[in-house]
Amino acid sequence: MAVTARRSAPRRARGLRTAALILGLLAVPSLAACGPGNEPAPSPGITAPASPGTGSPGAPGTSEPAPSEPTPPNTQEGTAMDADLTVVLTSAGSDARVERKLVCKDNQPADGSTVRDADAACAALTKHGEKVFFELPDRNRICTQQYGGPQQARVTGTISGREVDKQFALTDGCQISEWNSMQALLGSRAGEA
Repeated sequence: MAVTARRSAPRRARGLRTAALILGLLAVPSLAACGPGNEPAPSPGITAPASPGTGSPGAPGTSEPAPSEPTPPNTQEGTAMDADLTVVLTSAGSDARVERKLVCKDNQPADGSTVRDADAACAALTKHGEKVFFELPDRNRICTQQYGGPQQARVTGTISGREVDKQFALTDGCQISEWNSMQALLGSRAGEA
């Protein structure tokens, strides 16, 4: 019986070391997902859009864009967009409610816009609107588990004739990143709109 106890102790210790190693390896990608300034860093398997002249993710060393799926007219990144949006800002645990309006015609603010910087909001829609409002998120993306605040926003209306109804929050790194890309429309994370 003593022999059995002696043999199982090294196995048990080896099993604990293996478990600790596996947990350590699993923690590395989570820690690596935190970029400078607590901003989420790009996750493995998620490719950021290429900057002009830097090549594309699908064709290293070239300046040709990678092929993408066709999208309806006037909704591709950088294409002139018309928008008629209502933004309702709230804060979890509060009755405070702020409503703003954004109207863009060919990327330019139009009468009726009440967001603080309508020019910047129209530009943000042109730059990020397709991805934020219409693309489905990558099922394999990894979002850092961080809390950015109680602010919430709901954006309804149309962008280039397409209906939108999107909720924004600050409950993880991916949602914080979306908020930041639409900050000119939503306001800062401190709740300014």
